[in-house]
Amino acid sequence: MPYLFFYLLYYGRKWPVNPGSDSHIPPLLHVYWALHAINVILGLIALRTWWGETKSGFPNFSIFRFSDLFPWFLLALIFYIPGVYLEFPSDPWIHYARINEWSNLVEVGTHSAWFKSSYFFAYSLLGHISADRQIFWLDVYYTGACLLLCWQYYRLARATGLGERAALLFVLLQAMLFGNSSFSFYRYYGIASTIFSQLGAIALIRLGLEVMSRKSENRKIEKSENSSHQAKFRFPLSTFPRVASLSSVALSLSNGAKEDVIWPLASGLSLTLFIALNHVQGLGIAAIGLAAVATWRLIAWKRSMLWWLATASLALSIAAMYGWPHHRSLDRMCRAQGWFSAWDGFNILSPQSPAGARALQILGFFGVVNLIASVLLVCRNHVIGWLTVIPALALCLPFIAIPLASALTHRTVEDIVIFHRLLLTIPAGLALICLGRDLFQSYLPPAALPLSSFLLLALALLTLTTVPASGPFYNRAWHSLMSVPEDLTLRTVRTDFSRYENLNPSHGHVLFAATSGLTFVLKAQKPGPPDYILPDHRLYFNEGRTPALDFELLQTALAGHASTDDLLVMVPQPTAFYTAYSFAALCSGHWSPQEVALTFSGAKELRAISYSLGLQPSNPSGQITYYNTVK
Repeated sequence: MPYLFFYLLYYGRKWPVNPGSDSHIPPLLHVYWALHAINVILGLIALRTWWGETKSGFPNFSIFRFSDLFPWFLLALIFYIPGVYLEFPSDPWIHYARINEWSNLVEVGTHSAWFKSSYFFAYSLLGHISADRQIFWLDVYYTGACLLLCWQYYRLARATGLGERAALLFVLLQAMLFGNSSFSFYRYYGIASTIFSQLGAIALIRLGLEVMSRKSENRKIEKSENSSHQAKFRFPLSTFPRVASLSSVALSLSNGAKEDVIWPLASGLSLTLFIALNHVQGLGIAAIGLAAVATWRLIAWKRSMLWWLATASLALSIAAMYGWPHHRSLDRMCRAQGWFSAWDGFNILSPQSPAGARALQILGFFGVVNLIASVLLVCRNHVIGWLTVIPALALCLPFIAIPLASALTHRTVEDIVIFHRLLLTIPAGLALICLGRDLFQSYLPPAALPLSSFLLLALALLTLTTVPASGPFYNRAWHSLMSVPEDLTLRTVRTDFSRYENLNPSHGHVLFAATSGLTFVLKAQKPGPPDYILPDHRLYFNEGRTPALDFELLQTALAGHASTDDLLVMVPQPTAFYTAYSFAALCSGHWSPQEVALTFSGAKELRAISYSLGLQPSNPSGQITYYNTVK
């Protein structure tokens, strides 16, 4: 929260974010560095205190503390070895560009995504690292962000009542299965603000669960104390309602009302602000998760509340169907396309509908099995069952679906596809872990548990490696562990930008030209100074995804500036790309499998244009050849 506080303060006051301005206010970057230093010191103190504690009567300067850290070390390797996912032209390139975009800005509000504060947090750690080393440290940052989210899921699992080993198994399972389409959530959103929004949402759901669980325990204690008082004094405590009320208030204050009310409320408000300033979808995820916790708590308090909740849902759904202000034409269009069911909820129960197909992209094969397991847990009113069922159930209800569809389609009807992101509320695999643990403990003798656990793990690994990645199964395990070929991540064409960053133009400006893919990558990896002219000369044929260069238009533009500006043309070598297609694109359909080759084609034509303008080549032995007039 201190980071976010200063971020909003500098936004409101329009103070500088980078050094070099005339202001006497220290730049926001230096404030973040100071906060980093403070956190490192506090972290070392906390680590030293934790290490010096005792465990089971043994000093912790031994193997016992290593045993606590070892599973998390292995999990870190699962993230670090494949590295950050930068397969061109996937969305992580946009996230990467948003991080480096801060290097040329003066104020917070000038960033294209200033309302997603974690990009500046990443920039404060990576922005001043040279381009040739930035990817290495981006892998470290990505690993840390993934571990933070896994830690919140671990704490959520422990808050639901799972033991340490079961919670660790769940963390490993959701790291493999959590995602969208054929993409793992961690690989695809590892450097995005989305992962911090999800982190805040899970923390807020856990906070609500802990508060509700604490109240449930307090209620049990009060019932026990009341029954003992009634047995001792032989008259009902309700004879003195006012005394009982005052005593309960005094008891709550003396036992720490701050812990029960003030701190959870302050933490909840802080987390809400944190989520909103990273990705707004996290607010919906947190709201649905808290609704699931509240449903569990109400039914645990009184079983008849299930019928009251069903009646309230029916009344709200009827009110939304007939009273919510929305466009009837939009309803008819969405219903005709299959997005809505007959009762005006999202038609996610039908796999043939577009809503059902979108829901399967989040759930996948394992998500459907996890939903089936959660139904059995709901019959026992287990909180894990409600955390899994409520997100899917909520999207089927009209009083959720109609306002959500109206909000999503206010700009364009195509944005209705975003609704399925609320299914990211479901903890992937948590219901399976809980149900499997209960079944083993109930039906197997203790001596058979180790063997059965091993067989279950072997079966899970076999399933993860055999279930297809493409629809309708959407198994993300392969994407969690895959290493993208270097040419598809453009590692073979990255440069140290020595000629790009250290240009000394004779005319004051540099007109930059390259293939469309290389232009995008260089802008994302290290934006040039603001006085550079970086034209986007990408054209599309038939409004499709196949880009090409209009070489005649490009040559005319360069020739017109040759007398007034310096020219720089960057041409990738023909042998820079050797992979035939992208398997991720083939499975997901999000882009053309051959798009890398298409967006980097045209080297021969660019070379001919350079020679026609009298440009001289340099660095012919590298993956990129420079043609320039800059001295």
